[in-house]
Amino acid sequence: MTTIEVQARAELDASRRKMQSWRSTKNKIALTLSLLTMAFGLFWLVWILFTTVSRGLDGLSWSLFTESTPPPNTDGGGLANALAGSGLLIFWSTFFGTPLGIMAGIYLAEYARKSFLSEVIRFINDILLSAPSIVVGLFVYTIVVSQMQHFSSWAGVIALALL
Repeated sequence: MTTIEVQARAELDASRRKMQSWRSTKNKIALTLSLLTMAFGLFWLVWILFTTVSRGLDGLSWSLFTESTPPPNTDGGGLANALAGSGLLIFWSTFFGTPLGIMAGIYLAEYARKSFLSEVIRFINDILLSAPSIVVGLFVYTIVVSQMQHFSSWAGVIALALL
């Protein structure tokens, strides 16, 4: 190697070291800012959790889970009817939705690979998979609740089974 080549190589190495040093500095700055932002967010999450738990422990009692919800502007009461209603909705929607989903999957995988009905089922499935739950709820409200002229727990069962 000639002197010029050695000097050019040294300049190139120095330039690379300088560039690597600048990149390393930028990386450390970005990492520090990211960690500070994460710590800031975690601080508020922990604060909210601590406040919720510390103020909520006083309200926990056996009667909260065993008594019915009281009328407005009265003391006491609990969540028994809400818990039982949620459990029934989950049970019945699972009872109706699971076999329907399994049967549709078996039919699509084993029996109807390219039929018209399978294409329709796949299309409806794709639509339901991409639909937000609020859209499914509004659909069921329009089809079930507005036709029956009153609220119904079966509308909740249908909406959950569709989801």
